[in-house]
Formats: sequence, structure tokens, C-alpha cells
Amino acid sequence: MRSAGLLLLLACVALTGCLGSRPSVPTIVQSLTPPRPIEGLIVESIIIEQPIADTFLDRDLWTETLPIGLPETRVLLDENGLRVATISGTGPQRFQTLLTSDTDTVSPQRTTFQLRKDTVIPTSTPPDPCKFDLRTDLGGKATLVELKQARCGVLVRPTLAADGRVKVWCEPQVQHGDRKQWLRPNEDGTKFEQHNEVPVEKYDALGCEATLGPDDYLLIGWDSTAEETLGAAMFTADAAGRPRQRVLVIRARSASPQAAPDLPPIAGSAKRPSVATQAATSPKKS
Repeated sequence: MRSAGLLLLLACVALTGCLGSRPSVPTIVQSLTPPRPIEGLIVESIIIEQPIADTFLDRDLWTETLPIGLPETRVLLDENGLRVATISGTGPQRFQTLLTSDTDTVSPQRTTFQLRKDTVIPTSTPPDPCKFDLRTDLGGKATLVELKQARCGVLVRPTLAADGRVKVWCEPQVQHGDRKQWLRPNEDGTKFEQHNEVPVEKYDALGCEATLGPDDYLLIGWDSTAEETLGAAMFTADAAGRPRQRVLVIRARSASPQAAPDLPPIAGSAKRPSVATQAATSPKKS
């Protein structure tokens, strides 16, 4: 009997060892928390073009807008031929018609801001050399600026406001010349690093900020009576020897899921560049 009991005990031990050697089945852990959407901001932009001194684009449109910025900033912008204002809602019917026109719009863009902080929206490539009078201080005198191979644009830096709207900082900038090598300090300031950059003139004194809801438009343009100003350089284009006037239109919203805005998007890949754009961007023969 003892022998039979010992054999039974050894068989149980052997069986237990075999079962213990089996590979363990991995445990699948599923999170009950839904995936978090990537947060960010979306800025849409497009440029409207019309002949110089067009009655609507140069005058009537701006009577429907709300100027932004401090009074001193508005005066300084006016001295430089620049206009910055907002429209809430659909605005005039003519404005909506121009926004959806293939022949009267230029360079629609949609930019998502998740890691990037800002971007520059190109507005024009003025004749070479680019000359304009610049005033950055109401108490100072205008100075003549002359830049070669100039490319004008507006730096846009959006930030989310506490009420869910988007604050958009806009600043005129002009790139000029060829790329050059510059030494810049690294992020922690421990050493200098070499960068190939295009020289840029940044006019932060002429910058301003607008707070936009999902159904608001930001307009940046030029007064055609203010010739030889920064505004004239930034918002004119040439099409077969015929000058065209431009207005930059911007909308901004959060990329997080939310109710769709009442207004249609202003940017789309289906739009074709206008005749003026093709003339301005075509390579020049030396």
C-alpha cells in the first residue's frame, strides 16, 4: 500500500510540473478611457484680388468691418498704408461671392498648429528692388526702405483663448536676398549653431492681435491711396502689366471636435491660382 501511495504522489508531482511549464496566456488590458483627440488650432487663409482701386475691395468692404488694435496702432497702420479689421457673420454678399470665385482668389491654405507656433502667409512678390516709406513710430519720421529680391508676407501666431475663441497675432514681414549662414544660440544657450536662413525684416511695431470666433473673418489689406508704403508693397500684384489689389482673409478655430461653424471653409485644394498669381510666381528671365 505504501508503494502504491508513493507512486500516486510522484505522478501528481509530475503532472503539476508539466502544467506549470505551459506558457502563460498574456492578459489583455483594455482602457476604459476613450482615445484623446489631438488638440491644436487650424488657420485658413485666402487672398482676394481685384483691379487697383476697385470700388468694393478698396472702399465698400471696409465700411462693413470692425477695426482692431489700439487707437495708436490703427494710426500707425494707416500711416503705412495697412488696414486690419474683422467681419462677423457672412458679411456683404459681394464678399462671399469673391471668396468662392476661382478667378478672383489666390493661394488658399489650411495650416494646423500642433507643434508649430507660427507660420508666414505669403502675400506678394513686389518688383525688384522693392522700395517703400516706413514709419514704425508715430513720433518719428518715415524712412526709405529698399530691399532686393523681396517676398512679402504676414506672420500668423494663433493661441487658444479661455472662451474657446482663437487669438491671432499678425505681423508684417519681408524676406529679401539669398540664403545666408548665420550663427544662432541653441535652445539652452550653451553653444552657437550654424543656420542657413533668408534675411527677414520683421515689423513687430506694426503687429496687432484679433480674437476670432468660428464665424469671424480677419481682413488685412491696403489703402490704394497710400502709394509707396509697406501696404502697397505687401498687397499689390502685377498681371500682364495690370496692377491688382489684394486683401488677405483669415479664419481660425480649434481642431478639437466641436459644432461645425455656420460659414463654409474659405480654403480648398480645388481652387486654381489666378492670372495675377501665375504672373507673379513665374520665373523671371535674366
